[in-house]
Amino acid sequence: MTALIVIGIIVLIIALIMLIPVGADIGYEDGVFSLSAKVLGILIKLFPKDESKPKKEKPGKKKEKKPKKEKKKKKEEEPGEEQPKKKKFDFTVEEIFELLKKVLKKIGRFGRKWNIDRFLLDLVLTGADPYETARLFGYINASIATLAPMCRDRFNCKDTFVRTDVDFGAEETKIDFGLAFSIRIGAFFALAFGIAFAALGILLKNKKRLKKEAKQNPEIPETAEDKENN
Repeated sequence: MTALIVIGIIVLIIALIMLIPVGADIGYEDGVFSLSAKVLGILIKLFPKDESKPKKEKPGKKKEKKPKKEKKKKKEEEPGEEQPKKKKFDFTVEEIFELLKKVLKKIGRFGRKWNIDRFLLDLVLTGADPYETARLFGYINASIATLAPMCRDRFNCKDTFVRTDVDFGAEETKIDFGLAFSIRIGAFFALAFGIAFAALGILLKNKKRLKKEAKQNPEIPETAEDKENN
């Protein structure tokens, strides 16, 4: 009887922990990344760290760092052209957006369990190749157009701003992103496992495609792992 009571108390504690709301406030604006954790409605700033506070120096003499010895090269470089290395992962634009769609669909299933305070996406694309830039811009807008109705139906966001544009005269792509949300711990773990399985499927497809391309292109050497699999 005592064992059943202990087990019941443990189960109750775990159930209560799973109901605790946690979240984050993520931001990337003007090239600066910021991250704050949210527990029971309290924000805890994680990054960037406050540099205005003076760092406490530990008492004692500072140890001088010894100069690092240069590591000897295992093999001397042979003259001639370097052989191209086989890529473990090389994602196409289609694979990236397929992964994003699956992730957002998984998130959408838990829409009622999310509390979203703000969502910001301000993107201005540029690139050396106008065709590839325009193609990428089309993929982004098509994905937003597909996912926006689902997000409006399943999420209740208090503050939303989304804008995309192309500027071929700009030096680099500009992106501002912000997301503040909270979710219960139990729903978060269920979501994390769902996203992990979705990502695994994309990774397996990517590896299969790269193996096929490596066989078609004999200049790219196969690794020992690939030879064993074959």
